[in-house]
Amino acid sequence: MPAAQAHVPVAAPAPTSSAPAILPDFSTRTIFSAIPALPSLPALPAAPAALFQPVPDAPAAAPGAAPVPGPRQPMAYTSVEVDGPYIALTFDDGPNPETTPKLLKMLEARNIKATFFVLGARAAAAPDIVKSIAAAGHEIGNHSWSHPQLPKLAVAAVDKQIEDTSALVQSLTGTKPIYLRPPYGAITQSLQQHIEEKYGMSLIFWSVDPLDWKYRDAQVVHDQIMKQVRPGAIVLAHDIHATTVAAMPRVLDELIAKGYKFLTVSELIAKGKPVSPKVAALAPAPKKKVRPIHPPVTPASATAVVGRPLPPAAAPAGQF
Repeated sequence: MPAAQAHVPVAAPAPTSSAPAILPDFSTRTIFSAIPALPSLPALPAAPAALFQPVPDAPAAAPGAAPVPGPRQPMAYTSVEVDGPYIALTFDDGPNPETTPKLLKMLEARNIKATFFVLGARAAAAPDIVKSIAAAGHEIGNHSWSHPQLPKLAVAAVDKQIEDTSALVQSLTGTKPIYLRPPYGAITQSLQQHIEEKYGMSLIFWSVDPLDWKYRDAQVVHDQIMKQVRPGAIVLAHDIHATTVAAMPRVLDELIAKGYKFLTVSELIAKGKPVSPKVAALAPAPKKKVRPIHPPVTPASATAVVGRPLPPAAAPAGQF
């Protein structure tokens, strides 16, 4: 079984003054009541009830065809334990007609494959870009239909968010997403189990977060990625932000110069070293009361099955 940085919260440590702001529980973080709409793009509509026709599952691979890499069973990943300088770039919240095509050209020029976690509403508004992402050999994951906080929805509403987005992606590309990135990284143990059991989807989180939703500055985005990146990292970024896309040429070229190899999430998981996962208990579910985030606290509130703490990654009211 590939070694994964499991999304397993434990007790948070005491605050330190030098760490960046982060909520004290990575998976059961306090959910803020006032989350702004995704910036610079129209509000996301709900999926029409009869928008999609049923799409059959993809046919089995032909005899002798190379298998598509992926997890052997559903689980959650923040990074992957690998032998070698392998990382996965992931981009959330798109597609954006103004920025995603520019990013695709940057990736193509460097022969880099990435994973795009798309929103169903944005994919429906820009279907040709979704097709272009798939045609270029990138992987497409599910980031919900309209970016809600999944733990605040009824299970039936969560299912609709997942199903409508997966159905649309499959209708456009012929491939159903096998990965879900919950908006804001918000998930509960019971909801994760439901998603894994009903849809067979693995949950993909991240180990590198430049906070590009917050810092609309290409230099900051570059500096944070270069500071946090390690072999096996899953890098979070957002292709909807012009400043993020502007940072990418320098980020990509410097990572290449350092010897990093870029893989899709599936490819990175397939490179994982097999280990026996350890069990850790979930922290208590968060209270409904809004909690302030000052002063900043350290992020090591979730520990991987192989013992590596999560790097800085969180934002109280941003877009993941």
